[in-house]
Amino acid sequence: MGLRVSALVLMAGLGFSLAPLNGAATLKDSEEFFEARVRPLLAKNCYACHTAARMGGLELDSREHLLKGGKDGPVVVPGKPDESVLIQAVRRIHPRFKMPPQGQLTEEEIADLTAWVKAGVVWPETKDAASPSKPGEYVITPEQRAFWAFQPVRKPAVPAVKNVSWPKTDIGHFLLAKLEEKGLTPAPPASKRTLIRRVTFDLTGLPPTPNEVDAFLSDSSPNAFAKVVDRLLASPHYGERWGRYWLDLARYADGKLGADKDTPLPNAFRYRDWVIQAFNDDMPYDVFVKAQIAADLLPNHDKLMAGLGFQALGAGADDEVDVTTRTFLGLTVGCARCHNHKYDPIPTKDYYSLLGILRSSEYYEYPLAPESVVAAYKEQEKKIAGVKDSIDDFVERQSTLLGEVLAAKTAKYLMAAWKVLGPPKMEAAAAAAEQKLDRETLDRWVQYLRDPDKDHPYLKPWYALVARGAALAEVEKFADEFQAAALAVIAEKKGVDDRNYVKLGGAKGVKDEATRQYANLEFLDVDKYYLWRDLCSERFKKSSKSFNGGIYYYGETEIGRWLAPAWSDYLEAKRAELAALKKELPPHYPFLHVLRDKKDPKNVRVAIRGDAANLGDEAPRRFLAILCNGERPLFTKGSGRLELAEAIASPANPLTARVMVNRIWELHFGQGLVRTPGNFGLLGDRPSHPELLDYLAARFGENGWSIKTLQRDILLSSAYQMSSQYSAKGYGADPQNRLLWRANLLPRLDAESLRDSLLAVAGKLDLTVGGLPAPLDEANRRRTVYGYIGRTHPDPMLALFDFPDPNNTSEHRLVTGGPMQRLFFLNSSFVAAEAKSLCERLDHGSNPGSGAGDESKIKEAYLLLYSRPPTEAEMQLGLEFLRQTKNGWPQYAQVLLSSNEFSSVN
Repeated sequence: MGLRVSALVLMAGLGFSLAPLNGAATLKDSEEFFEARVRPLLAKNCYACHTAARMGGLELDSREHLLKGGKDGPVVVPGKPDESVLIQAVRRIHPRFKMPPQGQLTEEEIADLTAWVKAGVVWPETKDAASPSKPGEYVITPEQRAFWAFQPVRKPAVPAVKNVSWPKTDIGHFLLAKLEEKGLTPAPPASKRTLIRRVTFDLTGLPPTPNEVDAFLSDSSPNAFAKVVDRLLASPHYGERWGRYWLDLARYADGKLGADKDTPLPNAFRYRDWVIQAFNDDMPYDVFVKAQIAADLLPNHDKLMAGLGFQALGAGADDEVDVTTRTFLGLTVGCARCHNHKYDPIPTKDYYSLLGILRSSEYYEYPLAPESVVAAYKEQEKKIAGVKDSIDDFVERQSTLLGEVLAAKTAKYLMAAWKVLGPPKMEAAAAAAEQKLDRETLDRWVQYLRDPDKDHPYLKPWYALVARGAALAEVEKFADEFQAAALAVIAEKKGVDDRNYVKLGGAKGVKDEATRQYANLEFLDVDKYYLWRDLCSERFKKSSKSFNGGIYYYGETEIGRWLAPAWSDYLEAKRAELAALKKELPPHYPFLHVLRDKKDPKNVRVAIRGDAANLGDEAPRRFLAILCNGERPLFTKGSGRLELAEAIASPANPLTARVMVNRIWELHFGQGLVRTPGNFGLLGDRPSHPELLDYLAARFGENGWSIKTLQRDILLSSAYQMSSQYSAKGYGADPQNRLLWRANLLPRLDAESLRDSLLAVAGKLDLTVGGLPAPLDEANRRRTVYGYIGRTHPDPMLALFDFPDPNNTSEHRLVTGGPMQRLFFLNSSFVAAEAKSLCERLDHGSNPGSGAGDESKIKEAYLLLYSRPPTEAEMQLGLEFLRQTKNGWPQYAQVLLSSNEFSSVN
């Protein structure tokens, strides 16, 4: 029964007629054949290029378009498959076209298409049941629904294989069946040393200890490897490894992106710790999903609330739509923000349906302290803010008035500065005294005028006068003109500020960013603004240049010497009051960054072409049409987040389980069954093993959405335990190893595992779990997952080794190599310090005081770093180096740490 039954025989057995259409019964049979066999085949192989994309001018979404053909004419001749370009292309006998481009169809698929064309190209006109009848509404076609990713998950039968001894689990059957089809055989098993190193890094991100390796090598029982897997899955360090992968998707960081530095998110780490604990606890994935969308609306939500950091730590509702759909559904819904998705059946209205859900929610700091503690803190904080505002307002008024007073002497300051900088070369003190000017203000002018590079044109004549050595009278004339211009700009700015104050509704509106953002405010012309800024603005740093602040601006720390005694006493009293209030402020209570429903949830309107000022129809809050059958229910429970979470985590959703199974597969094998883990749409990759993907997705749901159970099945498979041994035949037939005829060679550990491993083998790694983040400096010995993750200034070492950008969701890790990485190992003080610590660890060994010699230390080093003993050649090479090099152990240890073998896993 190993022979494939031809499509023609199968159709005959099922009652399908291949005769020309000449009756109702024949029509019905042919329509059923089209829906069962042809439409899914076209969706899987053709729709990405030949529906909305219209490559070559050809659309394959209806019989009309098919018969019309593309730029080169019709592609089918009904009833005559041999004369049809479509059949010639899939048979790969056409002189120009070889379709599909990703690889030849199976014999059975070609036979199906041939039979369909011979039967007359029957294409039933089916109307989408979920499509609205309103004219102009987006209609999802049956062809779009037939795409593989939108089909329900079906658990296929485990295929039979010839080599029944190879598969250890059902997974092996699916993989081996594909290999046997191509005449390939899988690589032999990996060695036990390779296997324990591979799985320990995979599950914990740390190297195995020599004792763990020895225990596995000495265990000859059939379930020896299963015991290793179970031990690692139970380790608290498992969640640190796999939680970090999830944080890549969640674009986790400990602050918000800023112009110069992050805006702190002091409790962001609580989401990070929640994710880690969720993986350690093997939280069911459907619960894990729902908690990160609507934890506050779930029963017994207290233990799940931290999960809302997935949404609350992002950049806003628009960002959340994109990240949520990419992460959980593998769909690029964000592409439909300005127009209907160009490739996938996602209309713009569906994007705004989801946006309305998230905009009906608001950021909230969920306290983890008693209500009385929170109330006391907020009351004290309010008092502090009130006194601080009064100080700021007082200083601003005094500084503004002082600026106007000093600006009235601008001409005198310019002339004094000319005497300091020009031919007179007077001392600044003498020039200030001569004109009765403030010395500090004159110094600011002198410093400012040294650099002719200005953002405004008002001083260009000054520099021209200086360049040609103009007469004193000319300089005085310009100084008077510049003063008049400066005073006019200052007066104009004051008028603009007064009018904007009224538009904003007073002091409260002035300080509210949201009010300022949407008010129709006035502004100075840009040249005038830059002149005002340089004279009167609050202190600022202009790139790397030396001038630092407005010439006439004296802030809180500088204004004191200008104040009369009564004003000065007032300011000092306020400062003392503020200091006392701050001293009485208790430590900030802990809280979670979360979302909650707004009091007035509502739909949003479609922004036509993404323009918020050009609004179209209202988009009801509901789920994506392509993932619903029949009429879609409206989301009416508050914001709709709970209903959205339930729709995403529903077993009926064809994407959620597939997407997560694929992510886990990729992280164990180096590439997913679908190589685009965040895009299961038309432009995404097609699964290399669609039956295996569905089998695992179905099993995932059957096993209570247990990630650990899924991983255990994968790790105990023959495929995971293969070696990476090269095969010319395998490479020739499958150079990308899509069929998994051997284990993939992974070029390098990721940034976290690399840093953690350096600390671990040196005996310096602090394995404390959870807690506040800290900068990843050389004093920080904790695992990298607990380091401070900045959005504005990423850690240099992490960036060098391809740590993902936390400003974007990261679907998989890039792995690059280059000279800068090698130079890091050569020149890094961190690597040198760990090499030194490694030497100290080897000196003590497992038997302190034993005085271990170089040979035993080299052996122990290899076991620590590479999980294997050195070869004889490696031993001799090391001994020779140490004999020829005085105090050579630190250098030798650094070389061992810098090797490719240390930083990679086979």
